[in-house]
Amino acid sequence: MKHYHLMGIGGISMSGLARILRKDGHTVSGCDSQLSDLTRALEREGIRVFQGHSPAHLEGVDVLVASTAIKDNEPELAAARTLGLPVWRRIQVVAEILRGGYSLGVTGSHGKTSTTSMLASIFIAAQTDPTVLLGAELGLIGGSAKVGQGPYRIAEVDESDPLFRFLELDVAVITNLEADHVSPDGQARPNYHASFGALQEAVRSFAGRARYVVYNGEPRWRLLDELTQGRPRSSFGLLQGHCHAARMALEPFGSHFELVWQGQTLGPVRLQVPGEHNIVNALAAAAAALVAGVPFEAIQQGLYQYTGASRRFEKVGELNGALIVDDYAHNATKLWALLRAAKNTGLRVRAVFQPHRYGRSEQEWPQYAQALEQADEALILDVYAAGETPLRLTSAQIAGRIVEHLRSSGRAAHYDSWDNIQSYLRQTAAPGDLILTIGAGSVYRLGRLLAAHKEAV
Repeated sequence: MKHYHLMGIGGISMSGLARILRKDGHTVSGCDSQLSDLTRALEREGIRVFQGHSPAHLEGVDVLVASTAIKDNEPELAAARTLGLPVWRRIQVVAEILRGGYSLGVTGSHGKTSTTSMLASIFIAAQTDPTVLLGAELGLIGGSAKVGQGPYRIAEVDESDPLFRFLELDVAVITNLEADHVSPDGQARPNYHASFGALQEAVRSFAGRARYVVYNGEPRWRLLDELTQGRPRSSFGLLQGHCHAARMALEPFGSHFELVWQGQTLGPVRLQVPGEHNIVNALAAAAAALVAGVPFEAIQQGLYQYTGASRRFEKVGELNGALIVDDYAHNATKLWALLRAAKNTGLRVRAVFQPHRYGRSEQEWPQYAQALEQADEALILDVYAAGETPLRLTSAQIAGRIVEHLRSSGRAAHYDSWDNIQSYLRQTAAPGDLILTIGAGSVYRLGRLLAAHKEAV
């Protein structure tokens, strides 16, 4: 048993790690710049939490764990290195946790959270009491992590961290792969691979270390077929693959289909989340569960009881009869899939989009604009920088180019401030509208303020 000290313990992800490490019998402490309800809950569970960072926190510590938000020159982190303490990042702790049982990990450019959440729901329905690690909150488990007593350990694996290549899993799930989290100029940055080739090699390593691989076999992701060769594997896809859908029907806020596994129709599946992309997520989760030996009846139940993770087509309330939905979509493919599902509701789609990170937005703004053509109206906020600085385009230039493209295509589009967009929506929201707040930054707060009829930001 070890003493783990977690810097940034107040974050959703790090707090989940803390709980599981404590459940596994380790001593756990942590610190954060600000205390919160979450850190106070950890203290009630026997995890000591310090406010602020200090080398004094390192007494008796065996391993220091630093979130990606902690800079390398932070004094507590530097002191740990001087003392010769192992300094780990989040993914290394995830690896330690997964080694404690039968492990299933989900990675990919899109659908990680939803697929992992569906997988967790399936294993809960199968009464296996799994341990679960997510990058978002899931109502079914009461947060971003679940400390289970059963043998199964399920984790969302963030491909933005190059260290994910070293995980060793019983079942590795790869949802898809695009050049997201790839440095725009080849320079090393947190959460960016140096090139798409480097990301591909990381995926190859991730797949090569797994006992079994479940991968997306649809033609658009054919690269995954090459990257996963040499391991026992099964593919999934909407209309083809070892696990695919038949007799599929989309509904405004869900879908139903027949699940086909290795040429045999197992039975009907109904989802309470919308869009073809969620059917694909469900097929990925079902394939992984079938490989692990879960009965189809538990897969049916688990997929049906899944109603979405936090910020994944999350209904947050209403304004003047308009439905307000929040979604984490922050790259072009996610944005396209979200808006396609939104259009299927039959409502007037009014999309409030906050681009995320300058590096990504400079590369993807044309694809953002094309995806937003599906909206009846697009309202563009400033880029959420996430600590980055502009490379070649300012926030206003990125937003302006998106708006110009949309207007030239005959779409209603505006770039404006947070306050002005909030005021505009309060004045114009009406029954039949679907107001979507979209992005990985602070935009989620806007939808909640609108639903709560509050003026303060």
